[in-house]
Amino acid sequence: MYIIINYFQFGFQKIKVMSKNIVLKFRDLITEEEGTINEHRDLISTYGEVWWGWWMKQDEISPIDLFRQLAEEIKTSGSTTAYLFDTGLLKFYKANIIKILVAPINNKLRTPNPETSPTYYHRGSYPAWFLLNEIEEVPFESLSLQYIEFPTRPENKERYESDILKEVSSLDELKLKGSDVTLWVVNTK
Repeated sequence: MYIIINYFQFGFQKIKVMSKNIVLKFRDLITEEEGTINEHRDLISTYGEVWWGWWMKQDEISPIDLFRQLAEEIKTSGSTTAYLFDTGLLKFYKANIIKILVAPINNKLRTPNPETSPTYYHRGSYPAWFLLNEIEEVPFESLSLQYIEFPTRPENKERYESDILKEVSSLDELKLKGSDVTLWVVNTK
């Protein structure tokens, strides 16, 4: 999200403001190192898009209201940004979401399109699917992130309360790498 500001008669300048984004945590457990990202990027190269399935942990809940907000933003703006965090390699990626499909509560969906999803997804069902048309690695140091919420763990609200509005200092931070949360919301600048 950008605000365009006119400075006198010398032209326009972009100033980046805070924007709310999701972070999806993943790890290459069933692919070779960097296989998850490479397989998704290969399908984007071939088809212009790829489905990313959210591998929610069994005791997490699906944040339906958050997904509705994301779908509305996509409907209004054409897309929304998410971040993908590889906890094994400590790499951070920016992804462009152009569609989201969400299963009803306590249900899961098979891949929306086997042709545009990596083959390892064909064996299972997942609570949410994100259609991406871009994935790019971003240096974590170039971002300014703040924790906003951990919507898949409402029962742990008190546990995470002290982290709300806290700057995310590194990819090695406990809440990102070692936590039991696979999706959270951050402010980005």
